[in-house]
Amino acid sequence: MAYPAGFSATCRTVGEREVAEIAGWGALSHPGGSMTGMRDMTSLVRTAASQYGLLSTRQLREEGVSRSSQASMVRCGILESVRPGVVRLMGAPESWEQRLLAAILTPGTQVVASHRSALRLWGLRTRFDGIELAIRAPANRRIGSARVHRSVDLCRSDITVVSGIRATTVARTICDAGLIFPEREVRRLLDHAIGAGLVSVPEVEAVRHRVGEHGRNGVVKLDLAVDSLPAGASDAESGPEVDLLRILEEAGLPTPARQHNLTAQGNRYRIDLAFPAVKLALEYDGRDIHTRFDRFTDDRRRQNDLVCAGWTVLRYTNEDLRDRPGVIVHQVRQHLSPR
Repeated sequence: MAYPAGFSATCRTVGEREVAEIAGWGALSHPGGSMTGMRDMTSLVRTAASQYGLLSTRQLREEGVSRSSQASMVRCGILESVRPGVVRLMGAPESWEQRLLAAILTPGTQVVASHRSALRLWGLRTRFDGIELAIRAPANRRIGSARVHRSVDLCRSDITVVSGIRATTVARTICDAGLIFPEREVRRLLDHAIGAGLVSVPEVEAVRHRVGEHGRNGVVKLDLAVDSLPAGASDAESGPEVDLLRILEEAGLPTPARQHNLTAQGNRYRIDLAFPAVKLALEYDGRDIHTRFDRFTDDRRRQNDLVCAGWTVLRYTNEDLRDRPGVIVHQVRQHLSPR
């Protein structure tokens, strides 16, 4: 029997007799009595594998597993109750994503991951272990310790699936972020999302215009974040690159070429931001730049090749962008000035 990846060895070696009987693969004896007559369990295991080891009792019933059989599966350890109406397949590893999906699968009016939970799913913020959900008003729900936001303007177009979990889209998630974060953080989230190619400016503007019609709090912060986007932001490949473009634009400096391709010392390279006329390259160094030795080595070889080809390479960190924008402007202006 094919168990989901990541399941313990116990799941693969214990309970197959019980699973076979429950699946109807043979009229095997069981202390709880006969449980034959149900469909092949393969589809259930496959569904559980796509849901972090979870199944709703409704999904079980749709596969022909009666309530009494579900109870027997819990008693014999094949399933474990997680929430009312939600069970976990034996051996499935626990995770934050599993807790989030369990809340969403709980029977009742449909909810979706939103706000900080959606930000974590999209990789825009990672330091959050709670559960935040959204539901379209006037409906209301209480799901354990989860925080459920009621929204009168939550539409189908605001909902998608990310990492196998129903959640608000990136554009809607950033719009909702205006309710809980200051404008600076909303701007950072937007920069990051656009730089990572998760969302486009037109998509964000469509959401802010629609939601703004309801006089929603938080939209003003999104308005300010969108209005602060520099020229060429959609061509950047990270949030910090967008921020660097903004610093240059606000200082009145020319807009650099984005993702500039060139050949240096016989090797092909691409520069984050470049001023080809004066051979000036601007690069952002993330916090993980030195965590991999091979990347560190390649990066140094690349810089040496560029320098040998007559390029000046200025490298900036997140701290530079945050604390020393004036220094960045001075250094770039110095290299752009006629000599």
